[in-house]
Amino acid sequence: MKHMTKTGRPLVLAVTGKSGAVVLDAKAYQEVASQLDAVASIRRGLAQARKGAGRPADAVFEELEHQDTFLLGAES
Repeated sequence: MKHMTKTGRPLVLAVTGKSGAVVLDAKAYQEVASQLDAVASIRRGLAQARKGAGRPADAVFEELEHQDTFLLGAES
């Protein structure tokens, strides 16, 4: 554990000469988990796009501009 904490690299545990488990410190695990979440979100988005779901970017930006103008006008 000390070596893993010092180097920041995962610790590979071997069972009969073959990799059996990988141990990560909490920070490294959180980074990996965040990256996996991002990849999963991108894959979901791509799958939705392939199915024709979603809207063109121009339409989304137009809607956002309208909302922004509306909100700014309400504050005045």
